[in-house]
Amino acid sequence: MHEGSVCREIMDIVGESALQNNISHVYEIILRVGPYSCIHEQQLNFYFDVLGKGTCMENAKIVLEKDDSISGASQMFIKSYKGE
Repeated sequence: MHEGSVCREIMDIVGESALQNNISHVYEIILRVGPYSCIHEQQLNFYFDVLGKGTCMENAKIVLEKDDSISGASQMFIKSYKGE
């Protein structure tokens, strides 16, 4: 159930970056996740759909790229996002 807080942090990071780069609509966020991230994709997408309403990320999609080479405490990071 930590997907809600993970989603909020992703949205904070992407939202700030989009603002700094004059991007008004984000349509895709690509996350790289390690084997021990414990992220449930369906739950993450649920929270993202709910929390994204009324933001520059409304209707955006989150894409998870699994990467077994990721080790250590940080098991997930934002690889990139696409917007205009």
